[in-house]
Amino acid sequence: MQRRRPAFARILSALAGLAFGLIGAETTFGQLRPEEPRNDAVLYSIEVRNGAGDLLASPMLVGEEGRPLHLSLSKEAGPYREAVAMSLDLDPSADGDNLCIGYRLSIDDGFAHSGRMGLAYGEPRSVQLTGGGENLRLSLTVARAHTRDFGRLLQQRRRPAA
Repeated sequence: MQRRRPAFARILSALAGLAFGLIGAETTFGQLRPEEPRNDAVLYSIEVRNGAGDLLASPMLVGEEGRPLHLSLSKEAGPYREAVAMSLDLDPSADGDNLCIGYRLSIDDGFAHSGRMGLAYGEPRSVQLTGGGENLRLSLTVARAHTRDFGRLLQQRRRPAA
């Protein structure tokens, strides 16, 4: 004849199994709960135009709030565009509700334009870059993930260019 355990013993065994399982998972796979909160994702919408207003590049980057980004972009010549090799470094830092972004941009291994600009989330900002025989315009819009501005930036990119 089988002997049945009391309900209390079965519940205690189940709780002990759960506790040992969680402890084993944390020691095997690392910490299950993050120690520090992660920064929010940020979308960077970038446009680079030459002196004549022709669009050279318009990448979108996703990064973390407060973390530097690097972009190396190479586009071959096509029927409607020139060949472009671009290097862009962005170094954002929080300034209250706004951002202060350090940038370093070079086109075709030419003169490296660098500086800082302040901007608010969701608001486009442009800066004219001259030097080294180049005349460029860098436009930048930044939006936090899960905001209306983030959705608006993505929607603008979905529309076909006129």
